[in-house]
Amino acid sequence: MKTRTLFVVAVVLSSCGAQAVGTAQPTLTTPNSMAPPSTGLAVTASLTTAPLTTAPVSQIGDMTDLAVISADGRVVVVRNSVMSAPVKGLVAAENTTLISTVADPSAGSTSVAWLGLSDGVERGRVSLAGDLTAIATDQTGDVVALTEANPPKGMRSQIVIANAGGEVFRRSYASELLPEGFSNFFTAIPNVPAGLFVVEYLEPRPSASDAPRRYQVRVLDTSTGELALPFNLRDKGQTVDEQMLGFGRSHILSPRNGLLFTLYRGVDKDEANYAFVHTLGFFNGVWCLDLPVELGLATLPGAIALADAEKRLVVSSANGYMTEFVVDDITNPEQKPAPRRTSKVWTPDSNTSAPAVSTNATQILVGQDASLRWIDADTLVVQSVQQWDMQIEAVALLSNGDALAAGTRRISQITSSGAPVAEMALPPSFGTVWRIVPLSHT
Repeated sequence: MKTRTLFVVAVVLSSCGAQAVGTAQPTLTTPNSMAPPSTGLAVTASLTTAPLTTAPVSQIGDMTDLAVISADGRVVVVRNSVMSAPVKGLVAAENTTLISTVADPSAGSTSVAWLGLSDGVERGRVSLAGDLTAIATDQTGDVVALTEANPPKGMRSQIVIANAGGEVFRRSYASELLPEGFSNFFTAIPNVPAGLFVVEYLEPRPSASDAPRRYQVRVLDTSTGELALPFNLRDKGQTVDEQMLGFGRSHILSPRNGLLFTLYRGVDKDEANYAFVHTLGFFNGVWCLDLPVELGLATLPGAIALADAEKRLVVSSANGYMTEFVVDDITNPEQKPAPRRTSKVWTPDSNTSAPAVSTNATQILVGQDASLRWIDADTLVVQSVQQWDMQIEAVALLSNGDALAAGTRRISQITSSGAPVAEMALPPSFGTVWRIVPLSHT
């Protein structure tokens, strides 16, 4: 077995080898041409689309408030059937705070605001020098790590850390660093985590945007600015130092356990385990979970989710296979963190599209292509399959069993029997939906 936000709101890269190392995929940022509103969450008129059936359909927001995060680093919030204009920013790990960034080129500064997702109330605002982009927050959402929105060419970078009291850290490095998440232990700096996990890229950015890059994980000491190695999650007597080349697929964080899981595929020729889940402990530890070959993740896309109040980790493949880990096995050195079960759960219409996965207390929801599948979380038996006229990009499963599905420039709320409940269009320029965060529901 081979032997890292927190939190992030973007897809991450991770890595493992003889001794695991984790890392993050470039965080999703917004091009300068996509200018966010200058203040808060300016609302737009309610957006609607024609219902998909003749059944009456309410507007999203009549029953469910939510935030929608795009793959280009923008956020819209729906409250009481009104959708905000897109803002550049991220949703913090605790899913209650939006951190927006608005650059002022004339002043050479960036305004960073902390806004309540449920009410839009501003809870703090600071002005920081430079054109910056928010990349990751700590577990409370109070502390944010930022980088330059338009970084200089070459292996250089600047890391800025701030809270509502102002800037607490800034340093330039002669290497390209990308914040991944914060540790959950603290230093003498009031309310600032002691460590910031960063990805250190070891070679220049390739010309092809989707090409893999060699990288390693480091822990940035927020008191000194020095970079150190992370520890082995299951053996704190060992540090982990390894370089990797590969792609990240999907990630999920477990606030209850203080862990971030990333589905990862390596591309090195000597990488025997073609796919694995990299585990980052916020108390400074990394570990890798090997995955069964039945999932076919050497070539197929996949996704991960937490079930049973974050006690179980479920890995899904586009081919319909699922495998499951018990989270306690991962952090307990006395247990072997191996899959507890692997099952063929569904037969996909095609296995080229990545599944989008969400869970509630009893079910797992999988969206793939135009299909929605409700799966019993205990037995992994499919309970319902519904077809929807969209190419599904992201899903969320409400506590009452309703699905929220985003794709084809809109969001729909659907029951497990296929009845439409509510729908709303997304702004025309809004990018591919990366995540849906329900704020309230029945």
